Amino acid sequence: MKLLDIISFGFNAIRRKKVRNSLAIMGVAIGIAAIISLSALGGGFQDMVDLQFQRGFSSDTLIITTRGIDFFLPESDFEMYINDTDAIEGLEHVQRASAQMQRACLVEIGNYSFQLNVIGIDYQKYAQLYPDTFVAANGTIPAVFDNETVVIGNGIYNPWTNGTFTGFIGDNLNVTWITRNGTFIKAKSYNATVDAILERIGAISIGGPTDSSVFIPIEQAEEFFETSVADIILVQLDTDDEEIINQVAREIELLFSEQIQVVIPSALLNAISTIIVSIELFLAAVAMISLVVAGVGIMNIMLTTILERTREIGILKSLGMQNHAVLLIFLAESLIIGFLGALTGIALGWLLAVALGEFGIGDFIAQSLSGTFVGQLVIMPVVTTTLILNSIAFALVVSTIFGLYPAWRASRLKPVDALRYE
Repeated sequence: MKLLDIISFGFNAIRRKKVRNSLAIMGVAIGIAAIISLSALGGGFQDMVDLQFQRGFSSDTLIITTRGIDFFLPESDFEMYINDTDAIEGLEHVQRASAQMQRACLVEIGNYSFQLNVIGIDYQKYAQLYPDTFVAANGTIPAVFDNETVVIGNGIYNPWTNGTFTGFIGDNLNVTWITRNGTFIKAKSYNATVDAILERIGAISIGGPTDSSVFIPIEQAEEFFETSVADIILVQLDTDDEEIINQVAREIELLFSEQIQVVIPSALLNAISTIIVSIELFLAAVAMISLVVAGVGIMNIMLTTILERTREIGILKSLGMQNHAVLLIFLAESLIIGFLGALTGIALGWLLAVALGEFGIGDFIAQSLSGTFVGQLVIMPVVTTTLILNSIAFALVVSTIFGLYPAWRASRLKPVDALRYE
């Protein structure tokens, strides 16, 4: 029997029971849609993280902290000081080291007030560390220390990205910091003038500029926060050679008697990428369960079909059709259901991934990672040819496995018994 005849038999059988087979097709489609959407979003999120890290980090920059970025490490009581940068800059391959401190403060600008991170930095060194992101869209970043001016992120200036602006260059900005000494609670405030508004960054960054931060000179921060303790020290090297970077990182750890943590951005990105891939595989495995359930549905439908078409099978066999031809006809019907379900699922999965990526899931994930507003982040789903082919192949494999027994059972019917069946 020709292949086209077998396929034609399968399509005709599916058309005769449109509603029942449509449900089987939708069962496969749901499983494939889940796999496609989760995998596409995972790939898109991986690309977004790579892009954000490229903007928010530099491959030749190290981040020194005592608090630890690794959630499994305990927080250290060890303290770094602003002038520790002098010792770090004395190491070979270190171009510059810049300390920063930050506190959560109440920031009032115009008629609006926000709870934001106020970060003390060395403007000149910071601009050299982040030449692509610490850039003024309006105004000018001060080149020298001035305790009456501040630089604000674009997310403060235009927080809702709808044309509602909180303030402009030259406007007054009030910073209030609440602290305590024992049982005594005090609030410190000072007024400054907005000197520069940064370009919108929209990047995930640890230690780098963000859209929701207020930047003040490190000298002003030291005086205002009444401490010389640095939260983070950023170190820029004169090379991006991985071996030298690891060597300098080790030297810095030894310089502080291994009481600090040196974060290498490339290693951090690799760790996050590994986590994303693991989560993606886990979610895809969960989605595959629904496809297996759809396979059980296919088997159920095919067994029911055999009962309904027993006399037809008997007639075909009495006319000389071989067992293998009957098996192929029913197997083809199962494969067609799987193939149509796969195509439908791919389309549905892509649409679902686009919808989730467009309407804010990127914002939610990125804010969860960084803890700050990072701008409008749209995840562009990545649907590769390999993903499509693998999804179709998996749907066909499931359809074959669960359609094989009913097809075999149909092929084993004896013509006489089939013709007698009522």
